[in-house]
Amino acid sequence: MEKATDQSSSEVIVIGAGAIGLSTAYYLLQRNVSVTIIDQTTLTERCSYGNAGLVAPSHFIPLASPGVIAKGLKWMLNPESPFYIHPRLDWQLIRWLWQFRHFSRMEYVRAHRQPLLDMLSLTLRLFQEMKQPDPSAFEFQQNGLLMLVETNAHKKELDLLYRSAQELHVPARWLNHSEIAQLDSQLHTNCPAGLYFPQDAHIEPGRFLEHMSAYLTRKGIRLVENCRVQGFVKENHTIVGVKTSQGIFRARFLVLATGAWTPYFQRDLSVKIPIQPAKGYSLTIPALEQQFRTPLILTETKVAVTPFYKSLRFAGTLEFAGLNRTLNTRRVNAIRKAAGRYLNNLPEDALASARLWAGLRPCTPDGLPLLGRVPQFPNVIIAAGHAMLGISLSTGTGFLTAQLINEEKPAINLHPFRVNRF
Repeated sequence: MEKATDQSSSEVIVIGAGAIGLSTAYYLLQRNVSVTIIDQTTLTERCSYGNAGLVAPSHFIPLASPGVIAKGLKWMLNPESPFYIHPRLDWQLIRWLWQFRHFSRMEYVRAHRQPLLDMLSLTLRLFQEMKQPDPSAFEFQQNGLLMLVETNAHKKELDLLYRSAQELHVPARWLNHSEIAQLDSQLHTNCPAGLYFPQDAHIEPGRFLEHMSAYLTRKGIRLVENCRVQGFVKENHTIVGVKTSQGIFRARFLVLATGAWTPYFQRDLSVKIPIQPAKGYSLTIPALEQQFRTPLILTETKVAVTPFYKSLRFAGTLEFAGLNRTLNTRRVNAIRKAAGRYLNNLPEDALASARLWAGLRPCTPDGLPLLGRVPQFPNVIIAAGHAMLGISLSTGTGFLTAQLINEEKPAINLHPFRVNRF
């Protein structure tokens, strides 16, 4: 990677080289826009690198939805639950939880599931297009998604999702135990039923980031790693660049694809950015000898299982513990236990030596990402707050951000994602 020097300039600076930032640079490159990407870490430390990799139009229900608060209160005292808040006095978190409670209403969900679905569907289409020129460039598979259920209580819960899918014309169908075996003969489970979404897809996110980074730098995009942003350069009440640990970078436009770190910029930008980091974990093992091909959601435990060509990944938990990526062994063990509950053909010691990873998911209190111009500084665009949908919304967010910079009509309605809605 090229080291930046003082006063280096480009048309656009993208801060953040995760899936959102790289996708933004990709679609700006298609428009012949010069871009510099700055990231405070290296590739393997980015939030997208070790996640489940789902490209899932099925996830059109915002995180803030009815019933989540009740479950959260029940789970928060159990360190092995799918949802956990590390006990601490944090007024920003308390304020965020109060806002989250306000948005967790059925009328809110009904009003915002279509905009979220629009961005999810756009992302899926763009991944399909991106894959076409070189099928071997990165791993993309469209094998659907199966949400397995163990109990009738959770079947009723998924029935609400199924009815919503029908209302929004999202293909979905219930499968009984024998139909699950017909769908995927290598999937051995005792679960009596599952809700199947045939259009869903998945990528291997690490390979995607590696491919995008290599492609963009080969095409002339500057990617500066291990570079901390220390402030903005302002002239005549306009932001014209950023001060960093590697010098000053100047640009006409600035994109913040900074995930859980985005609130650090809210004072300089005069806008509220209520994003809380929620730690997610993944465990990755070599592919099974007879590996199933269908990605799974283990509904009761909120664990995603993604079969890649050479590995099998288990990802889950939502742990509000601030900006730290320390591995909590109890959270890891909860994912191990969930895998054993649902999958009969998983070798007993398979997860004992799994490769562990943790990343910080940037969560907004209403469950929708922030995407749009900053009112006080219209040449600054925020593209953050994607929670567990970073990959599922990545190419769509990048494409829409490039449209905003190029002053094109956005492919979808961006009003629900506006930056100043809080």
